Amino acid sequence: MLLPPFLTRLTPTRRLVWLAATLVIAFAGGGFFAWLAMPAGWLSGALVATGIAALAGAPVGVERNIRLATYILLGTSMGSAVTPDTLHGITTWPVTMLVLIVSVPVMMVAVVFYLERIAGWDRRSAFFAAAPGALSTVLVMAETSGADTRRVVFGQSIRLFILVTLLPPTLGGFGHEPAGTLPINPVVPDLATALLSIGVGIAGAFIAERIRFPGGAMVGAMLASALVHGFGLIEGRLPDIFLIIGFVVLGANTGSRFAGTKIRTLRHFLVDSMVALAIATLVALAFAFLGSWLAGEPFTKVLLAYVPGALEAMTIMAFVLGLDPAFVAAHHLTRFLGLALAIPLVTRMFFGRAAIPSENVEIDQTEPKD
Repeated sequence: MLLPPFLTRLTPTRRLVWLAATLVIAFAGGGFFAWLAMPAGWLSGALVATGIAALAGAPVGVERNIRLATYILLGTSMGSAVTPDTLHGITTWPVTMLVLIVSVPVMMVAVVFYLERIAGWDRRSAFFAAAPGALSTVLVMAETSGADTRRVVFGQSIRLFILVTLLPPTLGGFGHEPAGTLPINPVVPDLATALLSIGVGIAGAFIAERIRFPGGAMVGAMLASALVHGFGLIEGRLPDIFLIIGFVVLGANTGSRFAGTKIRTLRHFLVDSMVALAIATLVALAFAFLGSWLAGEPFTKVLLAYVPGALEAMTIMAFVLGLDPAFVAAHHLTRFLGLALAIPLVTRMFFGRAAIPSENVEIDQTEPKD
């Protein structure tokens, strides 16, 4: 099925109108959040705007082929951010890296235990909501693995918003605001290089899809792009417009999943997600103390590198607070790459492919019961 179920009920003309309307709503929401400098603004704004439209009864949705192209674009863009210096940085802090790697499964097991055994979530949704970071990859995997994407969105988004809101006042007194600018991997120098980078991503996505690798379009594109950029075969990231478009379409697709959701259900999700965040934060605190003690690094710097936030948001926050953005970025990138590789493998081993992907499941049967 190429369209979400609610769109298939419309005439072809009305489907095109609502597909266009969905993207307009998503770009408006993403642009507004980006203007407000909200964390992951283009993604979260598109998600919120489309989610509100879906809750209001609008038949918003994104066609499957558009989603597939978006996944390839996102994977290629994220992979193109890797450089030889990035790979070198990952090996620079072995003690804190090792502690971080150990902390991730502990954090996920603790959160999954609460969400599944106490909050009553299904295991697939709990697993994807517990992933500490890699939001884009997690959303793509949840879409194709039969998880309730609404629960996953709440768990991931609430965590990001609260961390970005509360961490600066919590840690601000421990650092100083540095001078200078945040180092950013430069954009590809010409059109030919950009097309070559996209071609590598498409090839990686094609191979991953052919071998039925979970999340193949995004993960395959990301790995192929990361390899050629990490080894210096291609230099420069894709222009930001590609990433913005990808985030907006992904947000629109995810937000449209809230169609038919009751307010009572959202209240359940919010409470469950807040408790899950508290659990994840406590685990991050414990391992940050351990990593700081073993490596002799400042606790605040290690904590910012361990909290379950987004790579971009945490790196920028480290720069603003004077807490070594290179250190924080390397650790979040390590966790991101590890999750991007491990989540598809764990999904295949323990869940397999869903009989009905999330985007084709009617919502009502997943409502929580009081």
